Amino acid sequence: MESLARDCHKLAKHQAAAAQKTLAAVSAAIEQMEAARGGGAAAVQRAQRQVERAQGVIAEQQRELYGNVAKYGKHVDKAFKLDLGFVGESRAFEDKREVLAQSILLHFLREGDFETAAGFAQEARLELPHETRRQFEEMYRTAAALRGAEHDVEPALRWAVARRGELEAAGIDLEFALHRLRFLQLVERAQTGEALRYAREWFPRFGRAPPAGSDDAAAPRPQAAGAAPGAHMAEIEHLMGIFIYARRLAASPYAALFAAQRWEDGARAFSSAFCALLGLSAASPLSVTIDAGARALPVVCKAAALLRTRRAEWSQQNELAAEVPLPDAMRFHSVFACPVSKEQASPDNPPMMMPCGHVVCKASLDKLARGVRPGASASGRFKCPYCPGMSVLSDAKRVYF
Repeated sequence: MESLARDCHKLAKHQAAAAQKTLAAVSAAIEQMEAARGGGAAAVQRAQRQVERAQGVIAEQQRELYGNVAKYGKHVDKAFKLDLGFVGESRAFEDKREVLAQSILLHFLREGDFETAAGFAQEARLELPHETRRQFEEMYRTAAALRGAEHDVEPALRWAVARRGELEAAGIDLEFALHRLRFLQLVERAQTGEALRYAREWFPRFGRAPPAGSDDAAAPRPQAAGAAPGAHMAEIEHLMGIFIYARRLAASPYAALFAAQRWEDGARAFSSAFCALLGLSAASPLSVTIDAGARALPVVCKAAALLRTRRAEWSQQNELAAEVPLPDAMRFHSVFACPVSKEQASPDNPPMMMPCGHVVCKASLDKLARGVRPGASASGRFKCPYCPGMSVLSDAKRVYF
């Protein structure tokens, strides 16, 4: 899809350039024809030649444009002519229909489509998790209040303050972000006195380390970025200078802080923190899976076509036949690929570390041990393929990523 989008952008640029050349040629022909009025036979002949040149330019631009459109059409046809028959032949979900249905139900709840979730649960004969629904309803009400016309921060602040300990333990720096939103909102509404009182009430705990001997000082602090005592001191000092420009915020160095996008960012930060405390990711796993599957489909189709041409089959049910390029946002954990066999590790073929520190898959390790000499036992000593170190199969340890 990305290549199609790039080609479409190039086609649009070529069309715009062709239109400019065509209009320039037509304008020149019109000017010459107007100049030929009452100018005699010579002027008419000049105008005729100009019209012929304009016709040639128009015909040339049309040929090039039609040729590029035809090429793009073939590109689109090639991109979408995929044989998806093999997708339905997979048996990966034969015994996982209930799990898949539960994932779809949870997706509807996460997306706030509670009516659809209730209907799907009834049709799929699933029990609707009412506690989960109540939690997500609270999340969407609070996020909607942030996004609404009034930009009500209070519900999100009450939630964050009530769960301060959980958020700090998880390294989630949400409370200060919400207090900053409220502070900026008061300044924007020209309530400078109220904004100053609000800053004095809430900002000190984020701007300085707790005094020695206090409960806050004795309590363990999270090590996440931005969560350490005094981590926001510089930002708070910067915010305090905003009162100098309170009457001309739009032309002040603080103007960027009042962009409308801050409310959407705040709502997303709240939703992400809410899901994190529930042990869930910010994005729906089902939507991420579908997006990744759509990106992988062309690669898998091409690999399947090559295997059919060679009359071979992909025998590993839990592995893909080719690597799928995914953006960093979709990379949630690392995958170990054996440097010897180039195969991805799996529960049946886990990564094993030799005493020298190098790691290969178990199947490769077994082959190395058996390949010491003909008829040698699997416990014999063998050399690491990447260093002079000698190993014994029983000394290898399984590695967990």
